[in-house]
Amino acid sequence: MELDSVGEVIATRELELMSAGEAPQMVQVTMGKPHQLPEHTDYYCPYEVKGSGFRKVRYACGIDAFQALQLALQAISVELEVLNKELNGRLRWECGREGDFGFPDS
Repeated sequence: MELDSVGEVIATRELELMSAGEAPQMVQVTMGKPHQLPEHTDYYCPYEVKGSGFRKVRYACGIDAFQALQLALQAISVELEVLNKELNGRLRWECGREGDFGFPDS
């Protein structure tokens, strides 16, 4: 299943992409409302990470809406960790220490 948006937004978080000598650029994480998979009993929870020149819409699946939410939060944590490595550690969240974006570890 491929998604082009998260649908109904239930949560957002803004991060900053720091660049020397430039104003920070915004990176936004958005989570959508969980939905039941088409013709299946499991659920999926969509999320999006977008910022300066990139955009990824993905989802996590679980046996119910709670598990789909939990797994989406863990997947976001991994996505941000990978993105931060690709950006040479320049991603920041105002409420966390360096490398902490406030999402549960996987």
